[in-house]
Amino acid sequence: MHCPFALSLTLVSWGAQALEIERAEARFAEKRFSFELIATLDAPIDRIDAVLKDYASYPALDARILESRVLERPAPGEVMLFTALRACLGPFCRSVKRVERVQEQVHELHASTLPEQSDITYGETFTQLSNAGQRTRLIYRTTVSPDLWIPRFVGRRLMLNTLRDATLNVFGNIEKRAAEVPQEIVVPPSEAAALPP
Repeated sequence: MHCPFALSLTLVSWGAQALEIERAEARFAEKRFSFELIATLDAPIDRIDAVLKDYASYPALDARILESRVLERPAPGEVMLFTALRACLGPFCRSVKRVERVQEQVHELHASTLPEQSDITYGETFTQLSNAGQRTRLIYRTTVSPDLWIPRFVGRRLMLNTLRDATLNVFGNIEKRAAEVPQEIVVPPSEAAALPP
């Protein structure tokens, strides 16, 4: 079974910012829900990267996230991340806990859910950033299989819509937060020499 839900809009506005969408598609296949987003965010790459790696602040990016914390950093560039979120399917809501192993690289994240410590039987998320002038191009792919029964027709459609809408909302908030980060004041060397010690 394959159920694609492609987003037809090319521009989604979030206040003063605009998330320019090249591709946004949610699908259900092989008992897994997936979402792919290719978009351009209106903020520099290093700021977007910093917001993505500020794990403790995830609840501020998504009202569904109840808690987010780093459990440990077992190796350089590796994070064990715990999140608890409020997952709703129509009027039915429950708390879902997840532990992920996050591999950090330059402008790239790859997260794998540990099913034995999570309410999710499978989860993989890939995030890649690249420069687009003063903006940032994003490639984001996530696949998840929740450890709960979802009704075949209406439930799957609701889940796909929720996955799409929540992801777009999160990246809209990431873009907004990154754009609000104050720029560092850079003093040219010639001017710095004239400043008092």
